[in-house]
Amino acid sequence: MSGLRTKLILFTWVFMAVMVSASCTSQSNDDSANSDTDTDSDTDSDSDSDTDTDSDTDTDSDTDTDSDTDTDSDSDTDSDSDTDSDSDTDSDSDTDSDTDTDSDSDTDTDSDTDSDSDTDSDTDTDSDTDSDSDSDTDTNSDTENTFSVGCGTPISVPDWKTQQTMEHEGATRYYLLHVPKNADNQTPLMLIFGLHGYDMNNVSVAGLYNFTDRSNGQAITVLPQGEGPPPGDVSHWGDNVLKSTWNAGDTNYGFIRALITSISEKYCIDTSRIFIAGFSMGAFFTNSIACAHSEWFRGFAPIAGGGPQRCDGDVKSAIMIQHGTQDDIVEMNSGLGSRDFWVGQNGCSQQSAPSFSGCESYTDCPEDAPVHWCTGNYNHYIDGTAVANIWEFFSGL
Repeated sequence: MSGLRTKLILFTWVFMAVMVSASCTSQSNDDSANSDTDTDSDTDSDSDSDTDTDSDTDTDSDTDTDSDTDTDSDSDTDSDSDTDSDSDTDSDSDTDSDTDTDSDSDTDTDSDTDSDSDTDSDTDTDSDTDSDSDSDTDTNSDTENTFSVGCGTPISVPDWKTQQTMEHEGATRYYLLHVPKNADNQTPLMLIFGLHGYDMNNVSVAGLYNFTDRSNGQAITVLPQGEGPPPGDVSHWGDNVLKSTWNAGDTNYGFIRALITSISEKYCIDTSRIFIAGFSMGAFFTNSIACAHSEWFRGFAPIAGGGPQRCDGDVKSAIMIQHGTQDDIVEMNSGLGSRDFWVGQNGCSQQSAPSFSGCESYTDCPEDAPVHWCTGNYNHYIDGTAVANIWEFFSGL
């Protein structure tokens, strides 16, 4: 028993010796460590990189894409790793290792990446593309459209030998209308008026003013009837039956204007290419309307007429005056008076050069207001050469 006891006492001493030795070693180590590593590394890297790129590119390129990408990535990583490892082992030999690693690892990465990804992508494309190119191309190219409202409408081609009627100022007025058979109301055509003389009707001049045929389908011919009884369907030429007239004045001017409007609404007309020719009393009327309403027509062609006496304002008209040297109804001097009037009115010189058939053209006239004087060996009549000259003159304007 005493031997056992002795063994226990020895074991205890050995154990304590070992423990004391281990404790000393540990203390030694801890003293080294207790350099108060309390590194409190508190790296608090608080990198707070706060990149806050806030790129706010706000391109506002005024395409007004206003991309305003405002990425505001504000990554604010605030990693604040604050590891505060504060290992503060403070072993205090009392092994109280109190490792208190307090690693506080409070890594508080606070990753607060606050990426705020507020990418605010607010791309606000606000496309408002207002592209504000302000190109304001204002296509208003100022090229005036001269096609009449009849262009593109359904077309009806009347019998050109049948009298058409129109109510004007309380009276029924008549006219013949020769529309080309190939007219389609897509291609704009010229419009040419042909006026008869005193005590005549439009039937008597229908075969003479053959502008539609001469134009190869490029012109509509309208033959209005002057004031007086209905024209009928047979020719009347100075037989004291109709005694029709073409008096210059608002009534007949208004009738002509109404015809231009009506025909332009029904057919495709190039409104910059409307013309008028007249014979005898119709020629006097043609000279008068060239003064009163030159803006309605591109050109004028009186045959065996006279006048005008004067024009109000600075009127200039493109005109071809023709007269037969054998005319015994309206004297040649009447035609010469018209020629001299228009040469002066248009500001031309007294010099001339040959033009057309039996014609001369006066020099220094405005380009858009030429004056042509033509004569031929014929009496008071609408001569074929005169009509050919008119067509060549009109089609060249």
